[in-house]
Amino acid sequence: MELGQPFYEDLKYTICFIRSGDEILLLNREHPTWMGRWNGVGGKIRPGETPHESVLREVKEETGIFLEEAKFKGVVSWISDEVRTGGMYLYFAELPRDFRLSTPVKTEEGILDWKKISWILHPRNEGVTDSMPRYFPAMLNEAGYFDHRCVYQQGVLISFQSIPLGNV
Repeated sequence: MELGQPFYEDLKYTICFIRSGDEILLLNREHPTWMGRWNGVGGKIRPGETPHESVLREVKEETGIFLEEAKFKGVVSWISDEVRTGGMYLYFAELPRDFRLSTPVKTEEGILDWKKISWILHPRNEGVTDSMPRYFPAMLNEAGYFDHRCVYQQGVLISFQSIPLGNV
C-alpha cells in the first residue's frame, strides 16, 4: 500500500514522553491497546481541545505532574491491514534532573515507572510497544518533526518509515 500524504485531521490521540536525567516516565498499560506493554502517557483528545491542551491535561490526569510545556515532535501514524486506522500527536517534555515522582505507582491507567533510556532501547526489550524503539531515538535526538508511519498486518508491525515534516 502507498503510504500517501499525512492525515493529521484523523488523529484522535496524544502521547508524551517525560524525561528526567537519563530516565523516561513510562506507563505499563492496564487496558488495550498495548495492554501490559510500556509506553508514554497520553490519551484521547476531547472535543474542542487542541492536541497540546490534550497532552498537558492527560499528563496531569495520569501522573499528577503539571507540565508548563511539552514540545511537539511530530506524529506516529498507523495503517492496519492496508487501512489507515489513526495515529497520535507525539510530544516530549524535559523535567529537571533532580525531579522525582516516587515510582512504581499503580494508577487507573496502569503502572507508572521511570525507565532508563538504555533499557527502553535495548535490542532484546520486548516489554515496550512495537513501534516505540523505532521512533523514540528521533524524538530524543532530532531537532525536526516527523511522521513516523507504522504499517501492521494482522497485528504485526511489518514496515516503519520516518518522514520529515519540515516546519510545522
